[in-house]
Amino acid sequence: MDREHDRLTRSPPRTVAGYRSNAEFFSGGISDAVTRGHRLIGRLDAPDSLSSGDRAALDEMVRLLNHIDDARQGYDTAFAAWAEGSATAETEGRGATLADLDGRRTQLVLRIGQLSQLVDGRITLLSRLTARAQATATRVSGALAVLAVVLSGVLTAAALVALRPVGELTVQVARLAQGDYAGRLPVRGSDEVTVLAREFNAMAEAVSERDRRLSDRARTLDVLTSQLRGILDTIRAGLVVVDGAYVRIANPAAKALWDAAPGQPLVDVLASLPPGRHEGLARGTRLFDVDVVPLTGGERRLIVGEDVTRRESDRARLARNERLALVGQMLAQITHEVRNPLNAMSLNADILSDEISDPEQRAMLDTISSEIRRLEQLTARYLELSRGRRPDLHLADPRSVVESVVANDQAVLDRMGLTVRLLGPRPAPLELDADAVRRTVRNLLRNAAEAGARSIDVRFDTGEDTLTIVLADDGPGMDAEQLRRAFDPFYTTKARGTGLGLAISRQELEDVGAALQAQSQPGEGCVFAVVLPLEPTVST
Repeated sequence: MDREHDRLTRSPPRTVAGYRSNAEFFSGGISDAVTRGHRLIGRLDAPDSLSSGDRAALDEMVRLLNHIDDARQGYDTAFAAWAEGSATAETEGRGATLADLDGRRTQLVLRIGQLSQLVDGRITLLSRLTARAQATATRVSGALAVLAVVLSGVLTAAALVALRPVGELTVQVARLAQGDYAGRLPVRGSDEVTVLAREFNAMAEAVSERDRRLSDRARTLDVLTSQLRGILDTIRAGLVVVDGAYVRIANPAAKALWDAAPGQPLVDVLASLPPGRHEGLARGTRLFDVDVVPLTGGERRLIVGEDVTRRESDRARLARNERLALVGQMLAQITHEVRNPLNAMSLNADILSDEISDPEQRAMLDTISSEIRRLEQLTARYLELSRGRRPDLHLADPRSVVESVVANDQAVLDRMGLTVRLLGPRPAPLELDADAVRRTVRNLLRNAAEAGARSIDVRFDTGEDTLTIVLADDGPGMDAEQLRRAFDPFYTTKARGTGLGLAISRQELEDVGAALQAQSQPGEGCVFAVVLPLEPTVST
């Protein structure tokens, strides 16, 4: 308790729970020792077997034991007052209670010292009496000759037997102080040394049992801690314990998702979250579902989150596919009803054109025929959207596919004033749907030309698991609303456009695990990226 008190006064603790537990443990030990002292004295206090000096010594021991117990209770009271002040963070009076606690400690030390001195004095007196008895025996043995020799041997043996328990007690106390709890003293007779031996054995057994329980508890805590750490390290959700603005605990998933590390400040997007569930939280290009749970003790919080970017992307794609499928079914029915009248109108217009010789009337019929053919092309596009197509994967050179599109449409692109430049090294052939890529590139080139671009650069970027065909033009670009709706079916900014080109191209690419992405700023042109997986997967 004295060492614990010195630690307490040198460095006041942040919490007093540990010191309170130790104080209760040590105080209970002193109380048990006082009780055992009274029990020992009660056994020794026989009516006719004690001299006046022994009885006075026992009475003094009783008085000191009572003073020790009073001092212990006073120390407990002073410690409780100090602990209450520390727990409530009251600074006023803390010094006074600590001074009172120190005074109580000093009084307790003095009382125990007095008892120790009294016991040591009685032991010294017993030693002197023993030595005096030995001297008397020596003188008697010298006077009685042979009888003295016999008697001296008997007395020496008796002295050795009487002093052996004291020596054994000393040895066992030293072993106990070094942490060896296995030693026990033999219990023979009913004298004071035997009582001390019995009490020592009981004390050693209690200390050994306490040490065993503490060791078992420590091993259990180590196992539980290891299991908990293993669980935290394997779960894919990010888990962070925050105290104020700083991270105290973070699992590997939190490190990967938010770059959270113990001792570092938490990222702003998470630090300002109130308790509760937060879905679709954006950080950069990623989306997270985050739960914030307050913990007891200060500003501690538990933050658990997972990356739902892929899930939200799949959900949006599924919704878009459902809309396209519904629109496709509707268009298939409408187109089927419209194509037959268009064919009849086209046939009759051709017959009338052959029979009419008036140039003005023939021009009107040519206009009608041209518009009918445009409607037939439009219905064909609608049927293409409604029917869909089966992906056709085969080994092809992506650059050769793009070069074939540019070569076939060169005349149209020149007439529209668009210059195409292919940059970068030639990528390795890979499995791809060449027709889907070809139609996508053709749509992007013609859209750029129709938007007013004069040049477009095409480059090929190879990553770890993707090949990206990047098309960057110098056109007028798109604002945020146009960029958001660029891939919506039937959305177009052209007077005669259908708004289906990019929607169909994106759908065809996604069916083979590819993607079509766009970036743009008004006045800075558009950048479209065709992301092709090196190992495509066909969507069913």
